[in-house]
Amino acid sequence: MRRLVILVMISFLGLTGCATEYTVVQIPLRNADLYPRSLTRDDVTAAVDGITDRERVVTYFGADLLKVKILPVNIIFSNHGKGRYIIKPSDVMLLKGNEAIDPMPVETVVEVAKELHSRISAKTGRQVNAYFSSLALQETALTPQESYQGVMFFKIKENEEDAGNFIIRKLFREGTMKMYIGVTNVETGERIHFDLFL
Repeated sequence: MRRLVILVMISFLGLTGCATEYTVVQIPLRNADLYPRSLTRDDVTAAVDGITDRERVVTYFGADLLKVKILPVNIIFSNHGKGRYIIKPSDVMLLKGNEAIDPMPVETVVEVAKELHSRISAKTGRQVNAYFSSLALQETALTPQESYQGVMFFKIKENEEDAGNFIIRKLFREGTMKMYIGVTNVETGERIHFDLFL
């Protein structure tokens, strides 16, 4: 009887050990002009926050996306005026030198994050899908006195510095990537452009 109880306990521990917790912290929404990489045009401020610190990445996304060379970029807008502006993901472009880097589909990033996290339950998987979808930059109208943020994910190649047989690899070198952002005034149709270094 005692042996049966031990076997049942081991089986139970094995089953509960299959799924692990997936923990994230919501990215705080701040006014765009608080970020060091921000720019104001007319009444709109745009900011970019390339999340290159591994601890922040794991905190916000539940997995070390940098390990697989995925760069999350939080893009923040604040409208300090009276007009309304349209924000579209298609109006955001990342350049590394002269090379345009296309954003990754959120669904692909979610699958990578789940794989990095190991085993999660189906229910948790659905919650992770919903969380990443809520983070992603969406087409939206920025109303007066409102702030909005959304994340885009980019696959980045390593930089190499060759000094003979000694090679230094850097995943992100500050100032080598530039983000171009456009927003459109709803009333006038006027386009406002921002260019910000990551």
